[in-house]
Amino acid sequence: MRRSTARARARAAAALITAALLIGAAGPAPGSADGRRAAAPAAPDPINLAVAVDESNSLSADDVERERDAAQRIALGEISTGSRLTVLGFASADNDAQQAVDEVCPTTALTEVAREKIAACVGKLDRRGQGEGTGTDFPAAVRQGIARLSEGSVTGPRILFLLTDGVLDVSDSPAYGADEESRKANGERELQQALAEARQAEVQIWPLGFGSPDPDALRAMAAGGYQGACVDLPQAKPASRVVEDSAALGAAVQKAFASARCLISDPTHEDTPPATFKLRISPLATLATIVVSKGDPAVEVRILAPDGEEIDGTRDDGVSSYRLTGADQEVESLRIVAPRPGTWTVDLSAPEGHRDQLASVGVQWRGALRSSIVMTPASPRPGERATVGLQLQTWNDRPVSDPADLAALKVSATLDGTGFTPQGVPLADDGRGEDARAGDGRFTGTVTVPRTAKDRLKVTGVLTAVGLTADHRPFVTGVAGVNAQVQAHLGVSDATLHPGDSVPLTLKASDDSATARVLHLILEDSSRGDLTVTPARVRLEPGQTRTVRAEVRVGTGVGPGRLSAKIAVYDTGQPARVLDARLLTLRVTPPPSWPQEHRVLLLALGLLLAAATAATGWQLLERKRVHNVRGLVLTLLVPDEDGQGERPVSTIQVRTDGPEYRFGVVAGSGTDPRLVPDRQGRFAVRRDAQRMARLRTPETAGIAVAYGRTAPLTGGLRLKVDSARGRVRRPTLGAGLRLPRPALPRFTRADRPTRPGRPGRTTPGPRQDASGQADARTVHDDTTRVPAAGADAYDPDL
Repeated sequence: MRRSTARARARAAAALITAALLIGAAGPAPGSADGRRAAAPAAPDPINLAVAVDESNSLSADDVERERDAAQRIALGEISTGSRLTVLGFASADNDAQQAVDEVCPTTALTEVAREKIAACVGKLDRRGQGEGTGTDFPAAVRQGIARLSEGSVTGPRILFLLTDGVLDVSDSPAYGADEESRKANGERELQQALAEARQAEVQIWPLGFGSPDPDALRAMAAGGYQGACVDLPQAKPASRVVEDSAALGAAVQKAFASARCLISDPTHEDTPPATFKLRISPLATLATIVVSKGDPAVEVRILAPDGEEIDGTRDDGVSSYRLTGADQEVESLRIVAPRPGTWTVDLSAPEGHRDQLASVGVQWRGALRSSIVMTPASPRPGERATVGLQLQTWNDRPVSDPADLAALKVSATLDGTGFTPQGVPLADDGRGEDARAGDGRFTGTVTVPRTAKDRLKVTGVLTAVGLTADHRPFVTGVAGVNAQVQAHLGVSDATLHPGDSVPLTLKASDDSATARVLHLILEDSSRGDLTVTPARVRLEPGQTRTVRAEVRVGTGVGPGRLSAKIAVYDTGQPARVLDARLLTLRVTPPPSWPQEHRVLLLALGLLLAAATAATGWQLLERKRVHNVRGLVLTLLVPDEDGQGERPVSTIQVRTDGPEYRFGVVAGSGTDPRLVPDRQGRFAVRRDAQRMARLRTPETAGIAVAYGRTAPLTGGLRLKVDSARGRVRRPTLGAGLRLPRPALPRFTRADRPTRPGRPGRTTPGPRQDASGQADARTVHDDTTRVPAAGADAYDPDL
């Protein structure tokens, strides 16, 4: 019982240590929220939007439905609630009682309530029948858009989207002339005039054609309007798009809207419900809109954040905020401020009978970046070559390092100062030249300070990218003298560490002036509380050179992720001049759990326990092996007739396993007894660890018998015990041949005594010689059964 209890405790301890090691290896889940509420990004600037939708007679019912869908995608995809929208339907006015343009959705601010009503007013768009004005009056549509876009107090960009399936057709419109030929010429002239008015009113025109429009005419309309854009890149300038049919109109409209609004848009995904779509939102995103065109209002939409949480648009989570629009309409959108980066999931389901309409899902977003910039040396001399380093950060001060995000960035810098004209500084993150490592989000370049430079210097980062704006913080310093009196150098390296840990910082400084100086170490371009530097001030005596060991410590409340900052050292006597500066990027990992922190100790304990367990097991197996009775050879000895010695009369070789072997003595049919196996026998023998056996008889509890020696058994008989470990094999003749097995006498059934009540169970008697006497060398197998009364009756008193 004690041994079994000890083994149980050992197994339990081993299980606990193993569990602790596994827990330590697992640790906290990476990427878990750190609980800090970052400052939410600023709301985007509002714009003026107008959508002019073709209602001419050439459209089909499906075309009109897809035009409605496209108009809704623009309205619900707009990212600012302060933007204004007008939806126009246009065809032609073929008599004085008709109007070429209908305002189906009057100009309104895109508040949450107004967005919910978009579907109702867009639903008024329809194909005009005969007698309602069936042509295509582009000049009227453009002028109506200009008028509405120029109203109100919104000063943002003015954008007109024009959706059409045809070409300019005012052949039946009397306002353009008395006959068809003059109407065509006048219509083209009025279109050019309308485009000139759009340029004057700073209205961008984005035509989208489907079916059989005139591509050249659409390109001319895009080029004829205002050419200003949200960013100076070709993809942001007004352009036309033509798709094969109206089925592709929705995706084309979303792409055009993203370009016009300077949003980043991934390709839309299409399928019939039930369907699941995966969308990526970059860490650069400050605002995103997921737009779902369901095709059928009965389709149900589930949107899951990267951590699997379902977003229903009714509540915020402390960092991100959500607004859901159009849940009961054909187009539904989720607007997210400060979205969680990662892969979002959109699940679509629908009841039977509502699964045949093609649905599409897309995401569009914009981002805002911050930058941290340094120049080395911090105060270069005129004509000296300096290195410029720029680290881009997300809106919550995380460095940019994802290759997919870095590929969209075009980064440079400008050097400005007194005594020279501004110079551009190319920057790259390609691991070449001064750039230490490619793809780490740190852009590097070199510039030679003009020899005419004097006093003030300023280097500023420049970001040019669609959908991204940057809040650049310039690096302001000054030109150094030939022999600067106060000099400083910072030494620090990027590192990986836990919250509360620190990275070493070395400051080497010298003061060759006649007055004492105080140097100030400052951490810039990082969130308050994330990082601290100690000591923050260092005093230099005149003529002194010092090496100061400092540290940058990560706040205990900082969660897993990457931090970046700029460390600068200033001379407080000249606060406008930077003595030296360095960019620093730290990778913060979750704090170690207790098992992780003591994993070496736990591993050592585990190894010790494993060794102890193995030793215990080995000891148990060895004990079992040592005490196994297999291989014992028992020989029964009787006194010689002259009483001067002993002679063997019966031998048993034990061929079974176990801690004890029991046997009995049978009175032979002649004068000699013999040994027989008996599981209930009165005699037993065990092995002893001290290379001897233990014999138990009815008279003794245990007699130690050395191998090869004898011990009294009963009634003047003695037992000799020998040991032959393992199975006794017959000798071989080589090459696997064995000696023939000796022939044994066979007994007839009459010769074999039977046990009472068990007929047919026989035990062979002792081998007899020619005279009929028992052979004293009879060897019994331990599988022999104990006989009952008979020729060789068992005598328990022997």
